[in-house]
Amino acid sequence: MIFAELIRDTRPIVKLEKREDTKPGAWARLQEALSRGIVGGTVDTSHVRADVFFAELKSLQEVRALFAEKFDFGPILTDQLRTLSRDRRDRQAAMAQTIEVSIEDLLEELRKAGFTRQLKSFQAANLAAVQRMPHGADFSVPGAGKTTVALANYILNRARGIVQRLLVIAPIAAFQAWKEDAAACIEPAPGILVHGGVGTLIPDDTEMLLTNYNRVAADYDRIREYVAIKPTQVIVDEAHRIKRGENGVHGRAVLDLAYAARRRDVLTGTPAPQGAYDLVAPVRFLYPGQDHDILPDTVYNRKAGRDEDVVSAASAAISRYFVRTPKTELDLPPTTFDIVTEPMPPIQQAIYDSLIGQYRGRFKLDTQDRRKFDRLGRIAMYLLEGATNPMLLAAGSDVDDQEGFEHPPLEIMGNETVADLLLKYRDLEVPWKYKKVAALVDAAADKGEKVIIWSTFVRNLKLLANYLRVHQPALVHGGVPYADIAKTDQVTRDMEFNRFRFDSNCHVLLANPAACGEGVSLHHWCHHAIYLDRTFNAGHFLQSQDRIHRLGLADTVTTKFTLLMSRGTIDELVDGRLREKVRALAQLMADPGLVKVALPEPDTDARERAGNDDDIAAVAAMLQTGR
Repeated sequence: MIFAELIRDTRPIVKLEKREDTKPGAWARLQEALSRGIVGGTVDTSHVRADVFFAELKSLQEVRALFAEKFDFGPILTDQLRTLSRDRRDRQAAMAQTIEVSIEDLLEELRKAGFTRQLKSFQAANLAAVQRMPHGADFSVPGAGKTTVALANYILNRARGIVQRLLVIAPIAAFQAWKEDAAACIEPAPGILVHGGVGTLIPDDTEMLLTNYNRVAADYDRIREYVAIKPTQVIVDEAHRIKRGENGVHGRAVLDLAYAARRRDVLTGTPAPQGAYDLVAPVRFLYPGQDHDILPDTVYNRKAGRDEDVVSAASAAISRYFVRTPKTELDLPPTTFDIVTEPMPPIQQAIYDSLIGQYRGRFKLDTQDRRKFDRLGRIAMYLLEGATNPMLLAAGSDVDDQEGFEHPPLEIMGNETVADLLLKYRDLEVPWKYKKVAALVDAAADKGEKVIIWSTFVRNLKLLANYLRVHQPALVHGGVPYADIAKTDQVTRDMEFNRFRFDSNCHVLLANPAACGEGVSLHHWCHHAIYLDRTFNAGHFLQSQDRIHRLGLADTVTTKFTLLMSRGTIDELVDGRLREKVRALAQLMADPGLVKVALPEPDTDARERAGNDDDIAAVAAMLQTGR
């Protein structure tokens, strides 16, 4: 007999014990099946990650049948298996359900439960669809009211006695929206506590707990206790952040919470920014151990995640598991794209050509060496800097750059001419993108308009803050703290956002997508965004657009996006890769309007890592071919 019990004291682990009468062949076959999840044990015991154990339940059945082996499950594991079985049964029943839910009856039930905000028709339809499922996914575009629908979903579940409280995992930038919407939607307003991390007191009567991904990972045991001690609904906002799943610290912590939650929901407007494989982690959170029943096998090949047949199969598989309100359904006013492609001035061109020459031929396209891929990611950062402002090359990454984009100053390989040019570049030339940005901001300021300038590199933002100082720019990046963690005399993100919104002398916001690409609404004050540079991260690109193009715009407003690209550089490679990813997401979500809204027309192709493996392979190809 093999004994198994679920251990919840820390991260969920299934402990297997080989009893005296266990058949050796059965134990060996089971160890082989669970090998990818074994994290400890002895000769006669194995500690297996819960997600792997539940994903391999068929292997247990095979061992039982092949070897006539008996299994004895402990009470905690038995209860969890019953919960997962109920989830599977409810999911399958929901898939087979043909009776339409009465929207009117649902809204009346919602009103009686204390929900006071009137839902828009598409929000009510989304609520009905999400309620049909045992666990739900709302992939509506930013600005469609996902927070409102999620709160309505919670209030119905609370009124029906399914859950008693709520945990929201979201970026800190979204905390204010959750607090404001909860107060505006629910009567009486629930008691809300912001979890500040390790050491935060969480009273027993806390009904709604707000936390972020970092804090869940750092204070996992207490968050799990909050979820487990009473029936709790867990909402993961901006759920694309867990796309690395068990391979990421944040994804691992969130996935582990699934075993303690009574109800689970995910929200994001960009569920698969890099391809179909990004869907695996959210589906595993919603339905632990069932993702292989839901997703086609081809989705698990990360490299094929944007192949048309893979995307089509994934889209068909998940079409009934999520709701999505596309931008075309919001009746938003139009967007325009202005692609500005210019040659670099002579010294910048010489420096960039030297970089290409220095790295050309060093990397094979079929390399599997992770160190080489990481090195190529660093080179991509150098090339992006060279195509924007060579001054960045001599300095390396800023202390406030996004984690995963760190890189040292460029190492010059004995080329003293280039070294001299880098050191003197500030005195010799102004990058064309800086001149263009200044001209655009000057023109906007003359008309009393405001502009957002996006850049990945914090040093770019800091240099531009000085270059555009006449316009008193607001500055937001990873080093500018949120109000809840700022010291008394520190400038906070909220202060900078409000200065941009309400100070008539502040004409420009300098920001990077990693810091304010989510949870921030600026559409009432700004209708023009300029991209100084972009990376391969399609989620950042789409989320940043949604800061100024969202529900609430007047019909007469046209939102403008200006893309600055240096001719013949990595800028054009990045543009092509982003187009491919946006098209794949549009196909996955059955949202063809996404391409039209998020990409310029006519359509001509030209820790976060620098890009996916296929992005980095494209960098290697560019270095080899010079194109």
